[in-house]
Amino acid sequence: MINRKLAGAQLPAWLNQAVLVYGPRKAGTTLFQNLLDGSEELLAYPAELKLKYFARHPAKAGDIAAYCKKSRIASVNSSRLDAAAYKNLWAEAVAERQVSSFGAFIRFDAWAVQRSLRGPSVEPRMWCAKEVGGPTNTILSMWRNMFPEGKALFIVRDPLRVTRAVLNDRRRKNIRLPLRQIIWQTLDPMQVVAAQAKYLEDSYVHILAYEDLVNDPAETMARVAAFLGVPYSPIFETPTIFGEPQVVRTSSRNTTEVFASRKSWTDGLTAREKRIVSWTSRIAQLHPRYHLDYRNLRARIGQIPAA
Repeated sequence: MINRKLAGAQLPAWLNQAVLVYGPRKAGTTLFQNLLDGSEELLAYPAELKLKYFARHPAKAGDIAAYCKKSRIASVNSSRLDAAAYKNLWAEAVAERQVSSFGAFIRFDAWAVQRSLRGPSVEPRMWCAKEVGGPTNTILSMWRNMFPEGKALFIVRDPLRVTRAVLNDRRRKNIRLPLRQIIWQTLDPMQVVAAQAKYLEDSYVHILAYEDLVNDPAETMARVAAFLGVPYSPIFETPTIFGEPQVVRTSSRNTTEVFASRKSWTDGLTAREKRIVSWTSRIAQLHPRYHLDYRNLRARIGQIPAA
């Protein structure tokens, strides 16, 4: 029975070795997650966990129906994942009330994904899942409390380029953002990256820059592997889902290669958007919540030992 296999101390040990991949939206979290995939040492949960929803609605954290509703596994396109088997495992768990806490939901979810893989599957040593945006401090605190034996990987990116990526993405979808939304899309990444920067000296957290990842994926991922304590492999340089090469879902190019864009933060933006973003970011720098010297942050990240 699933219940006996997942009860208390009988949980597979690797479920407790959980790694949170976290960063602002459009900061490369999906690319980073796909690069972490493929190693037998590490299972990459292939979707976003939506931790920010439960961070903002703690009363929902013990609601299994709410957790299942927020699941994005159904959108995962992989020949290796048996979606029917995954759904059946959850259906049995819900019917028999086998899991009843947020931490148990997450552990069961990772276990169900691993058990639903087609073909040979080696039990990993650890696993990772991603979250984007939301209240940084609350999300990390939740993760650390649920997984004290786990770790966190933060990816940061120049907030202005994050804003540019969001605005251009909306334009490709024929969405014209109003003033309030442009201001929000400027402030949000500034707030998230400023909060992430405060964890530079935290041994639970490893921080890397998106710019370093795309310019030198081998070196950057080697440092990540060292932090996690797993052997480095060239598989970490190719985006995959369950070991199958993938075009990153959020990529602006149809390629499985990691690439770096040389465009400035203003490229592709309208004159109106440039003015709003520029003035918003300048004024926001006066507030401690948003204040950030990104160039200095990248320099400090480069000085941190690999492990």
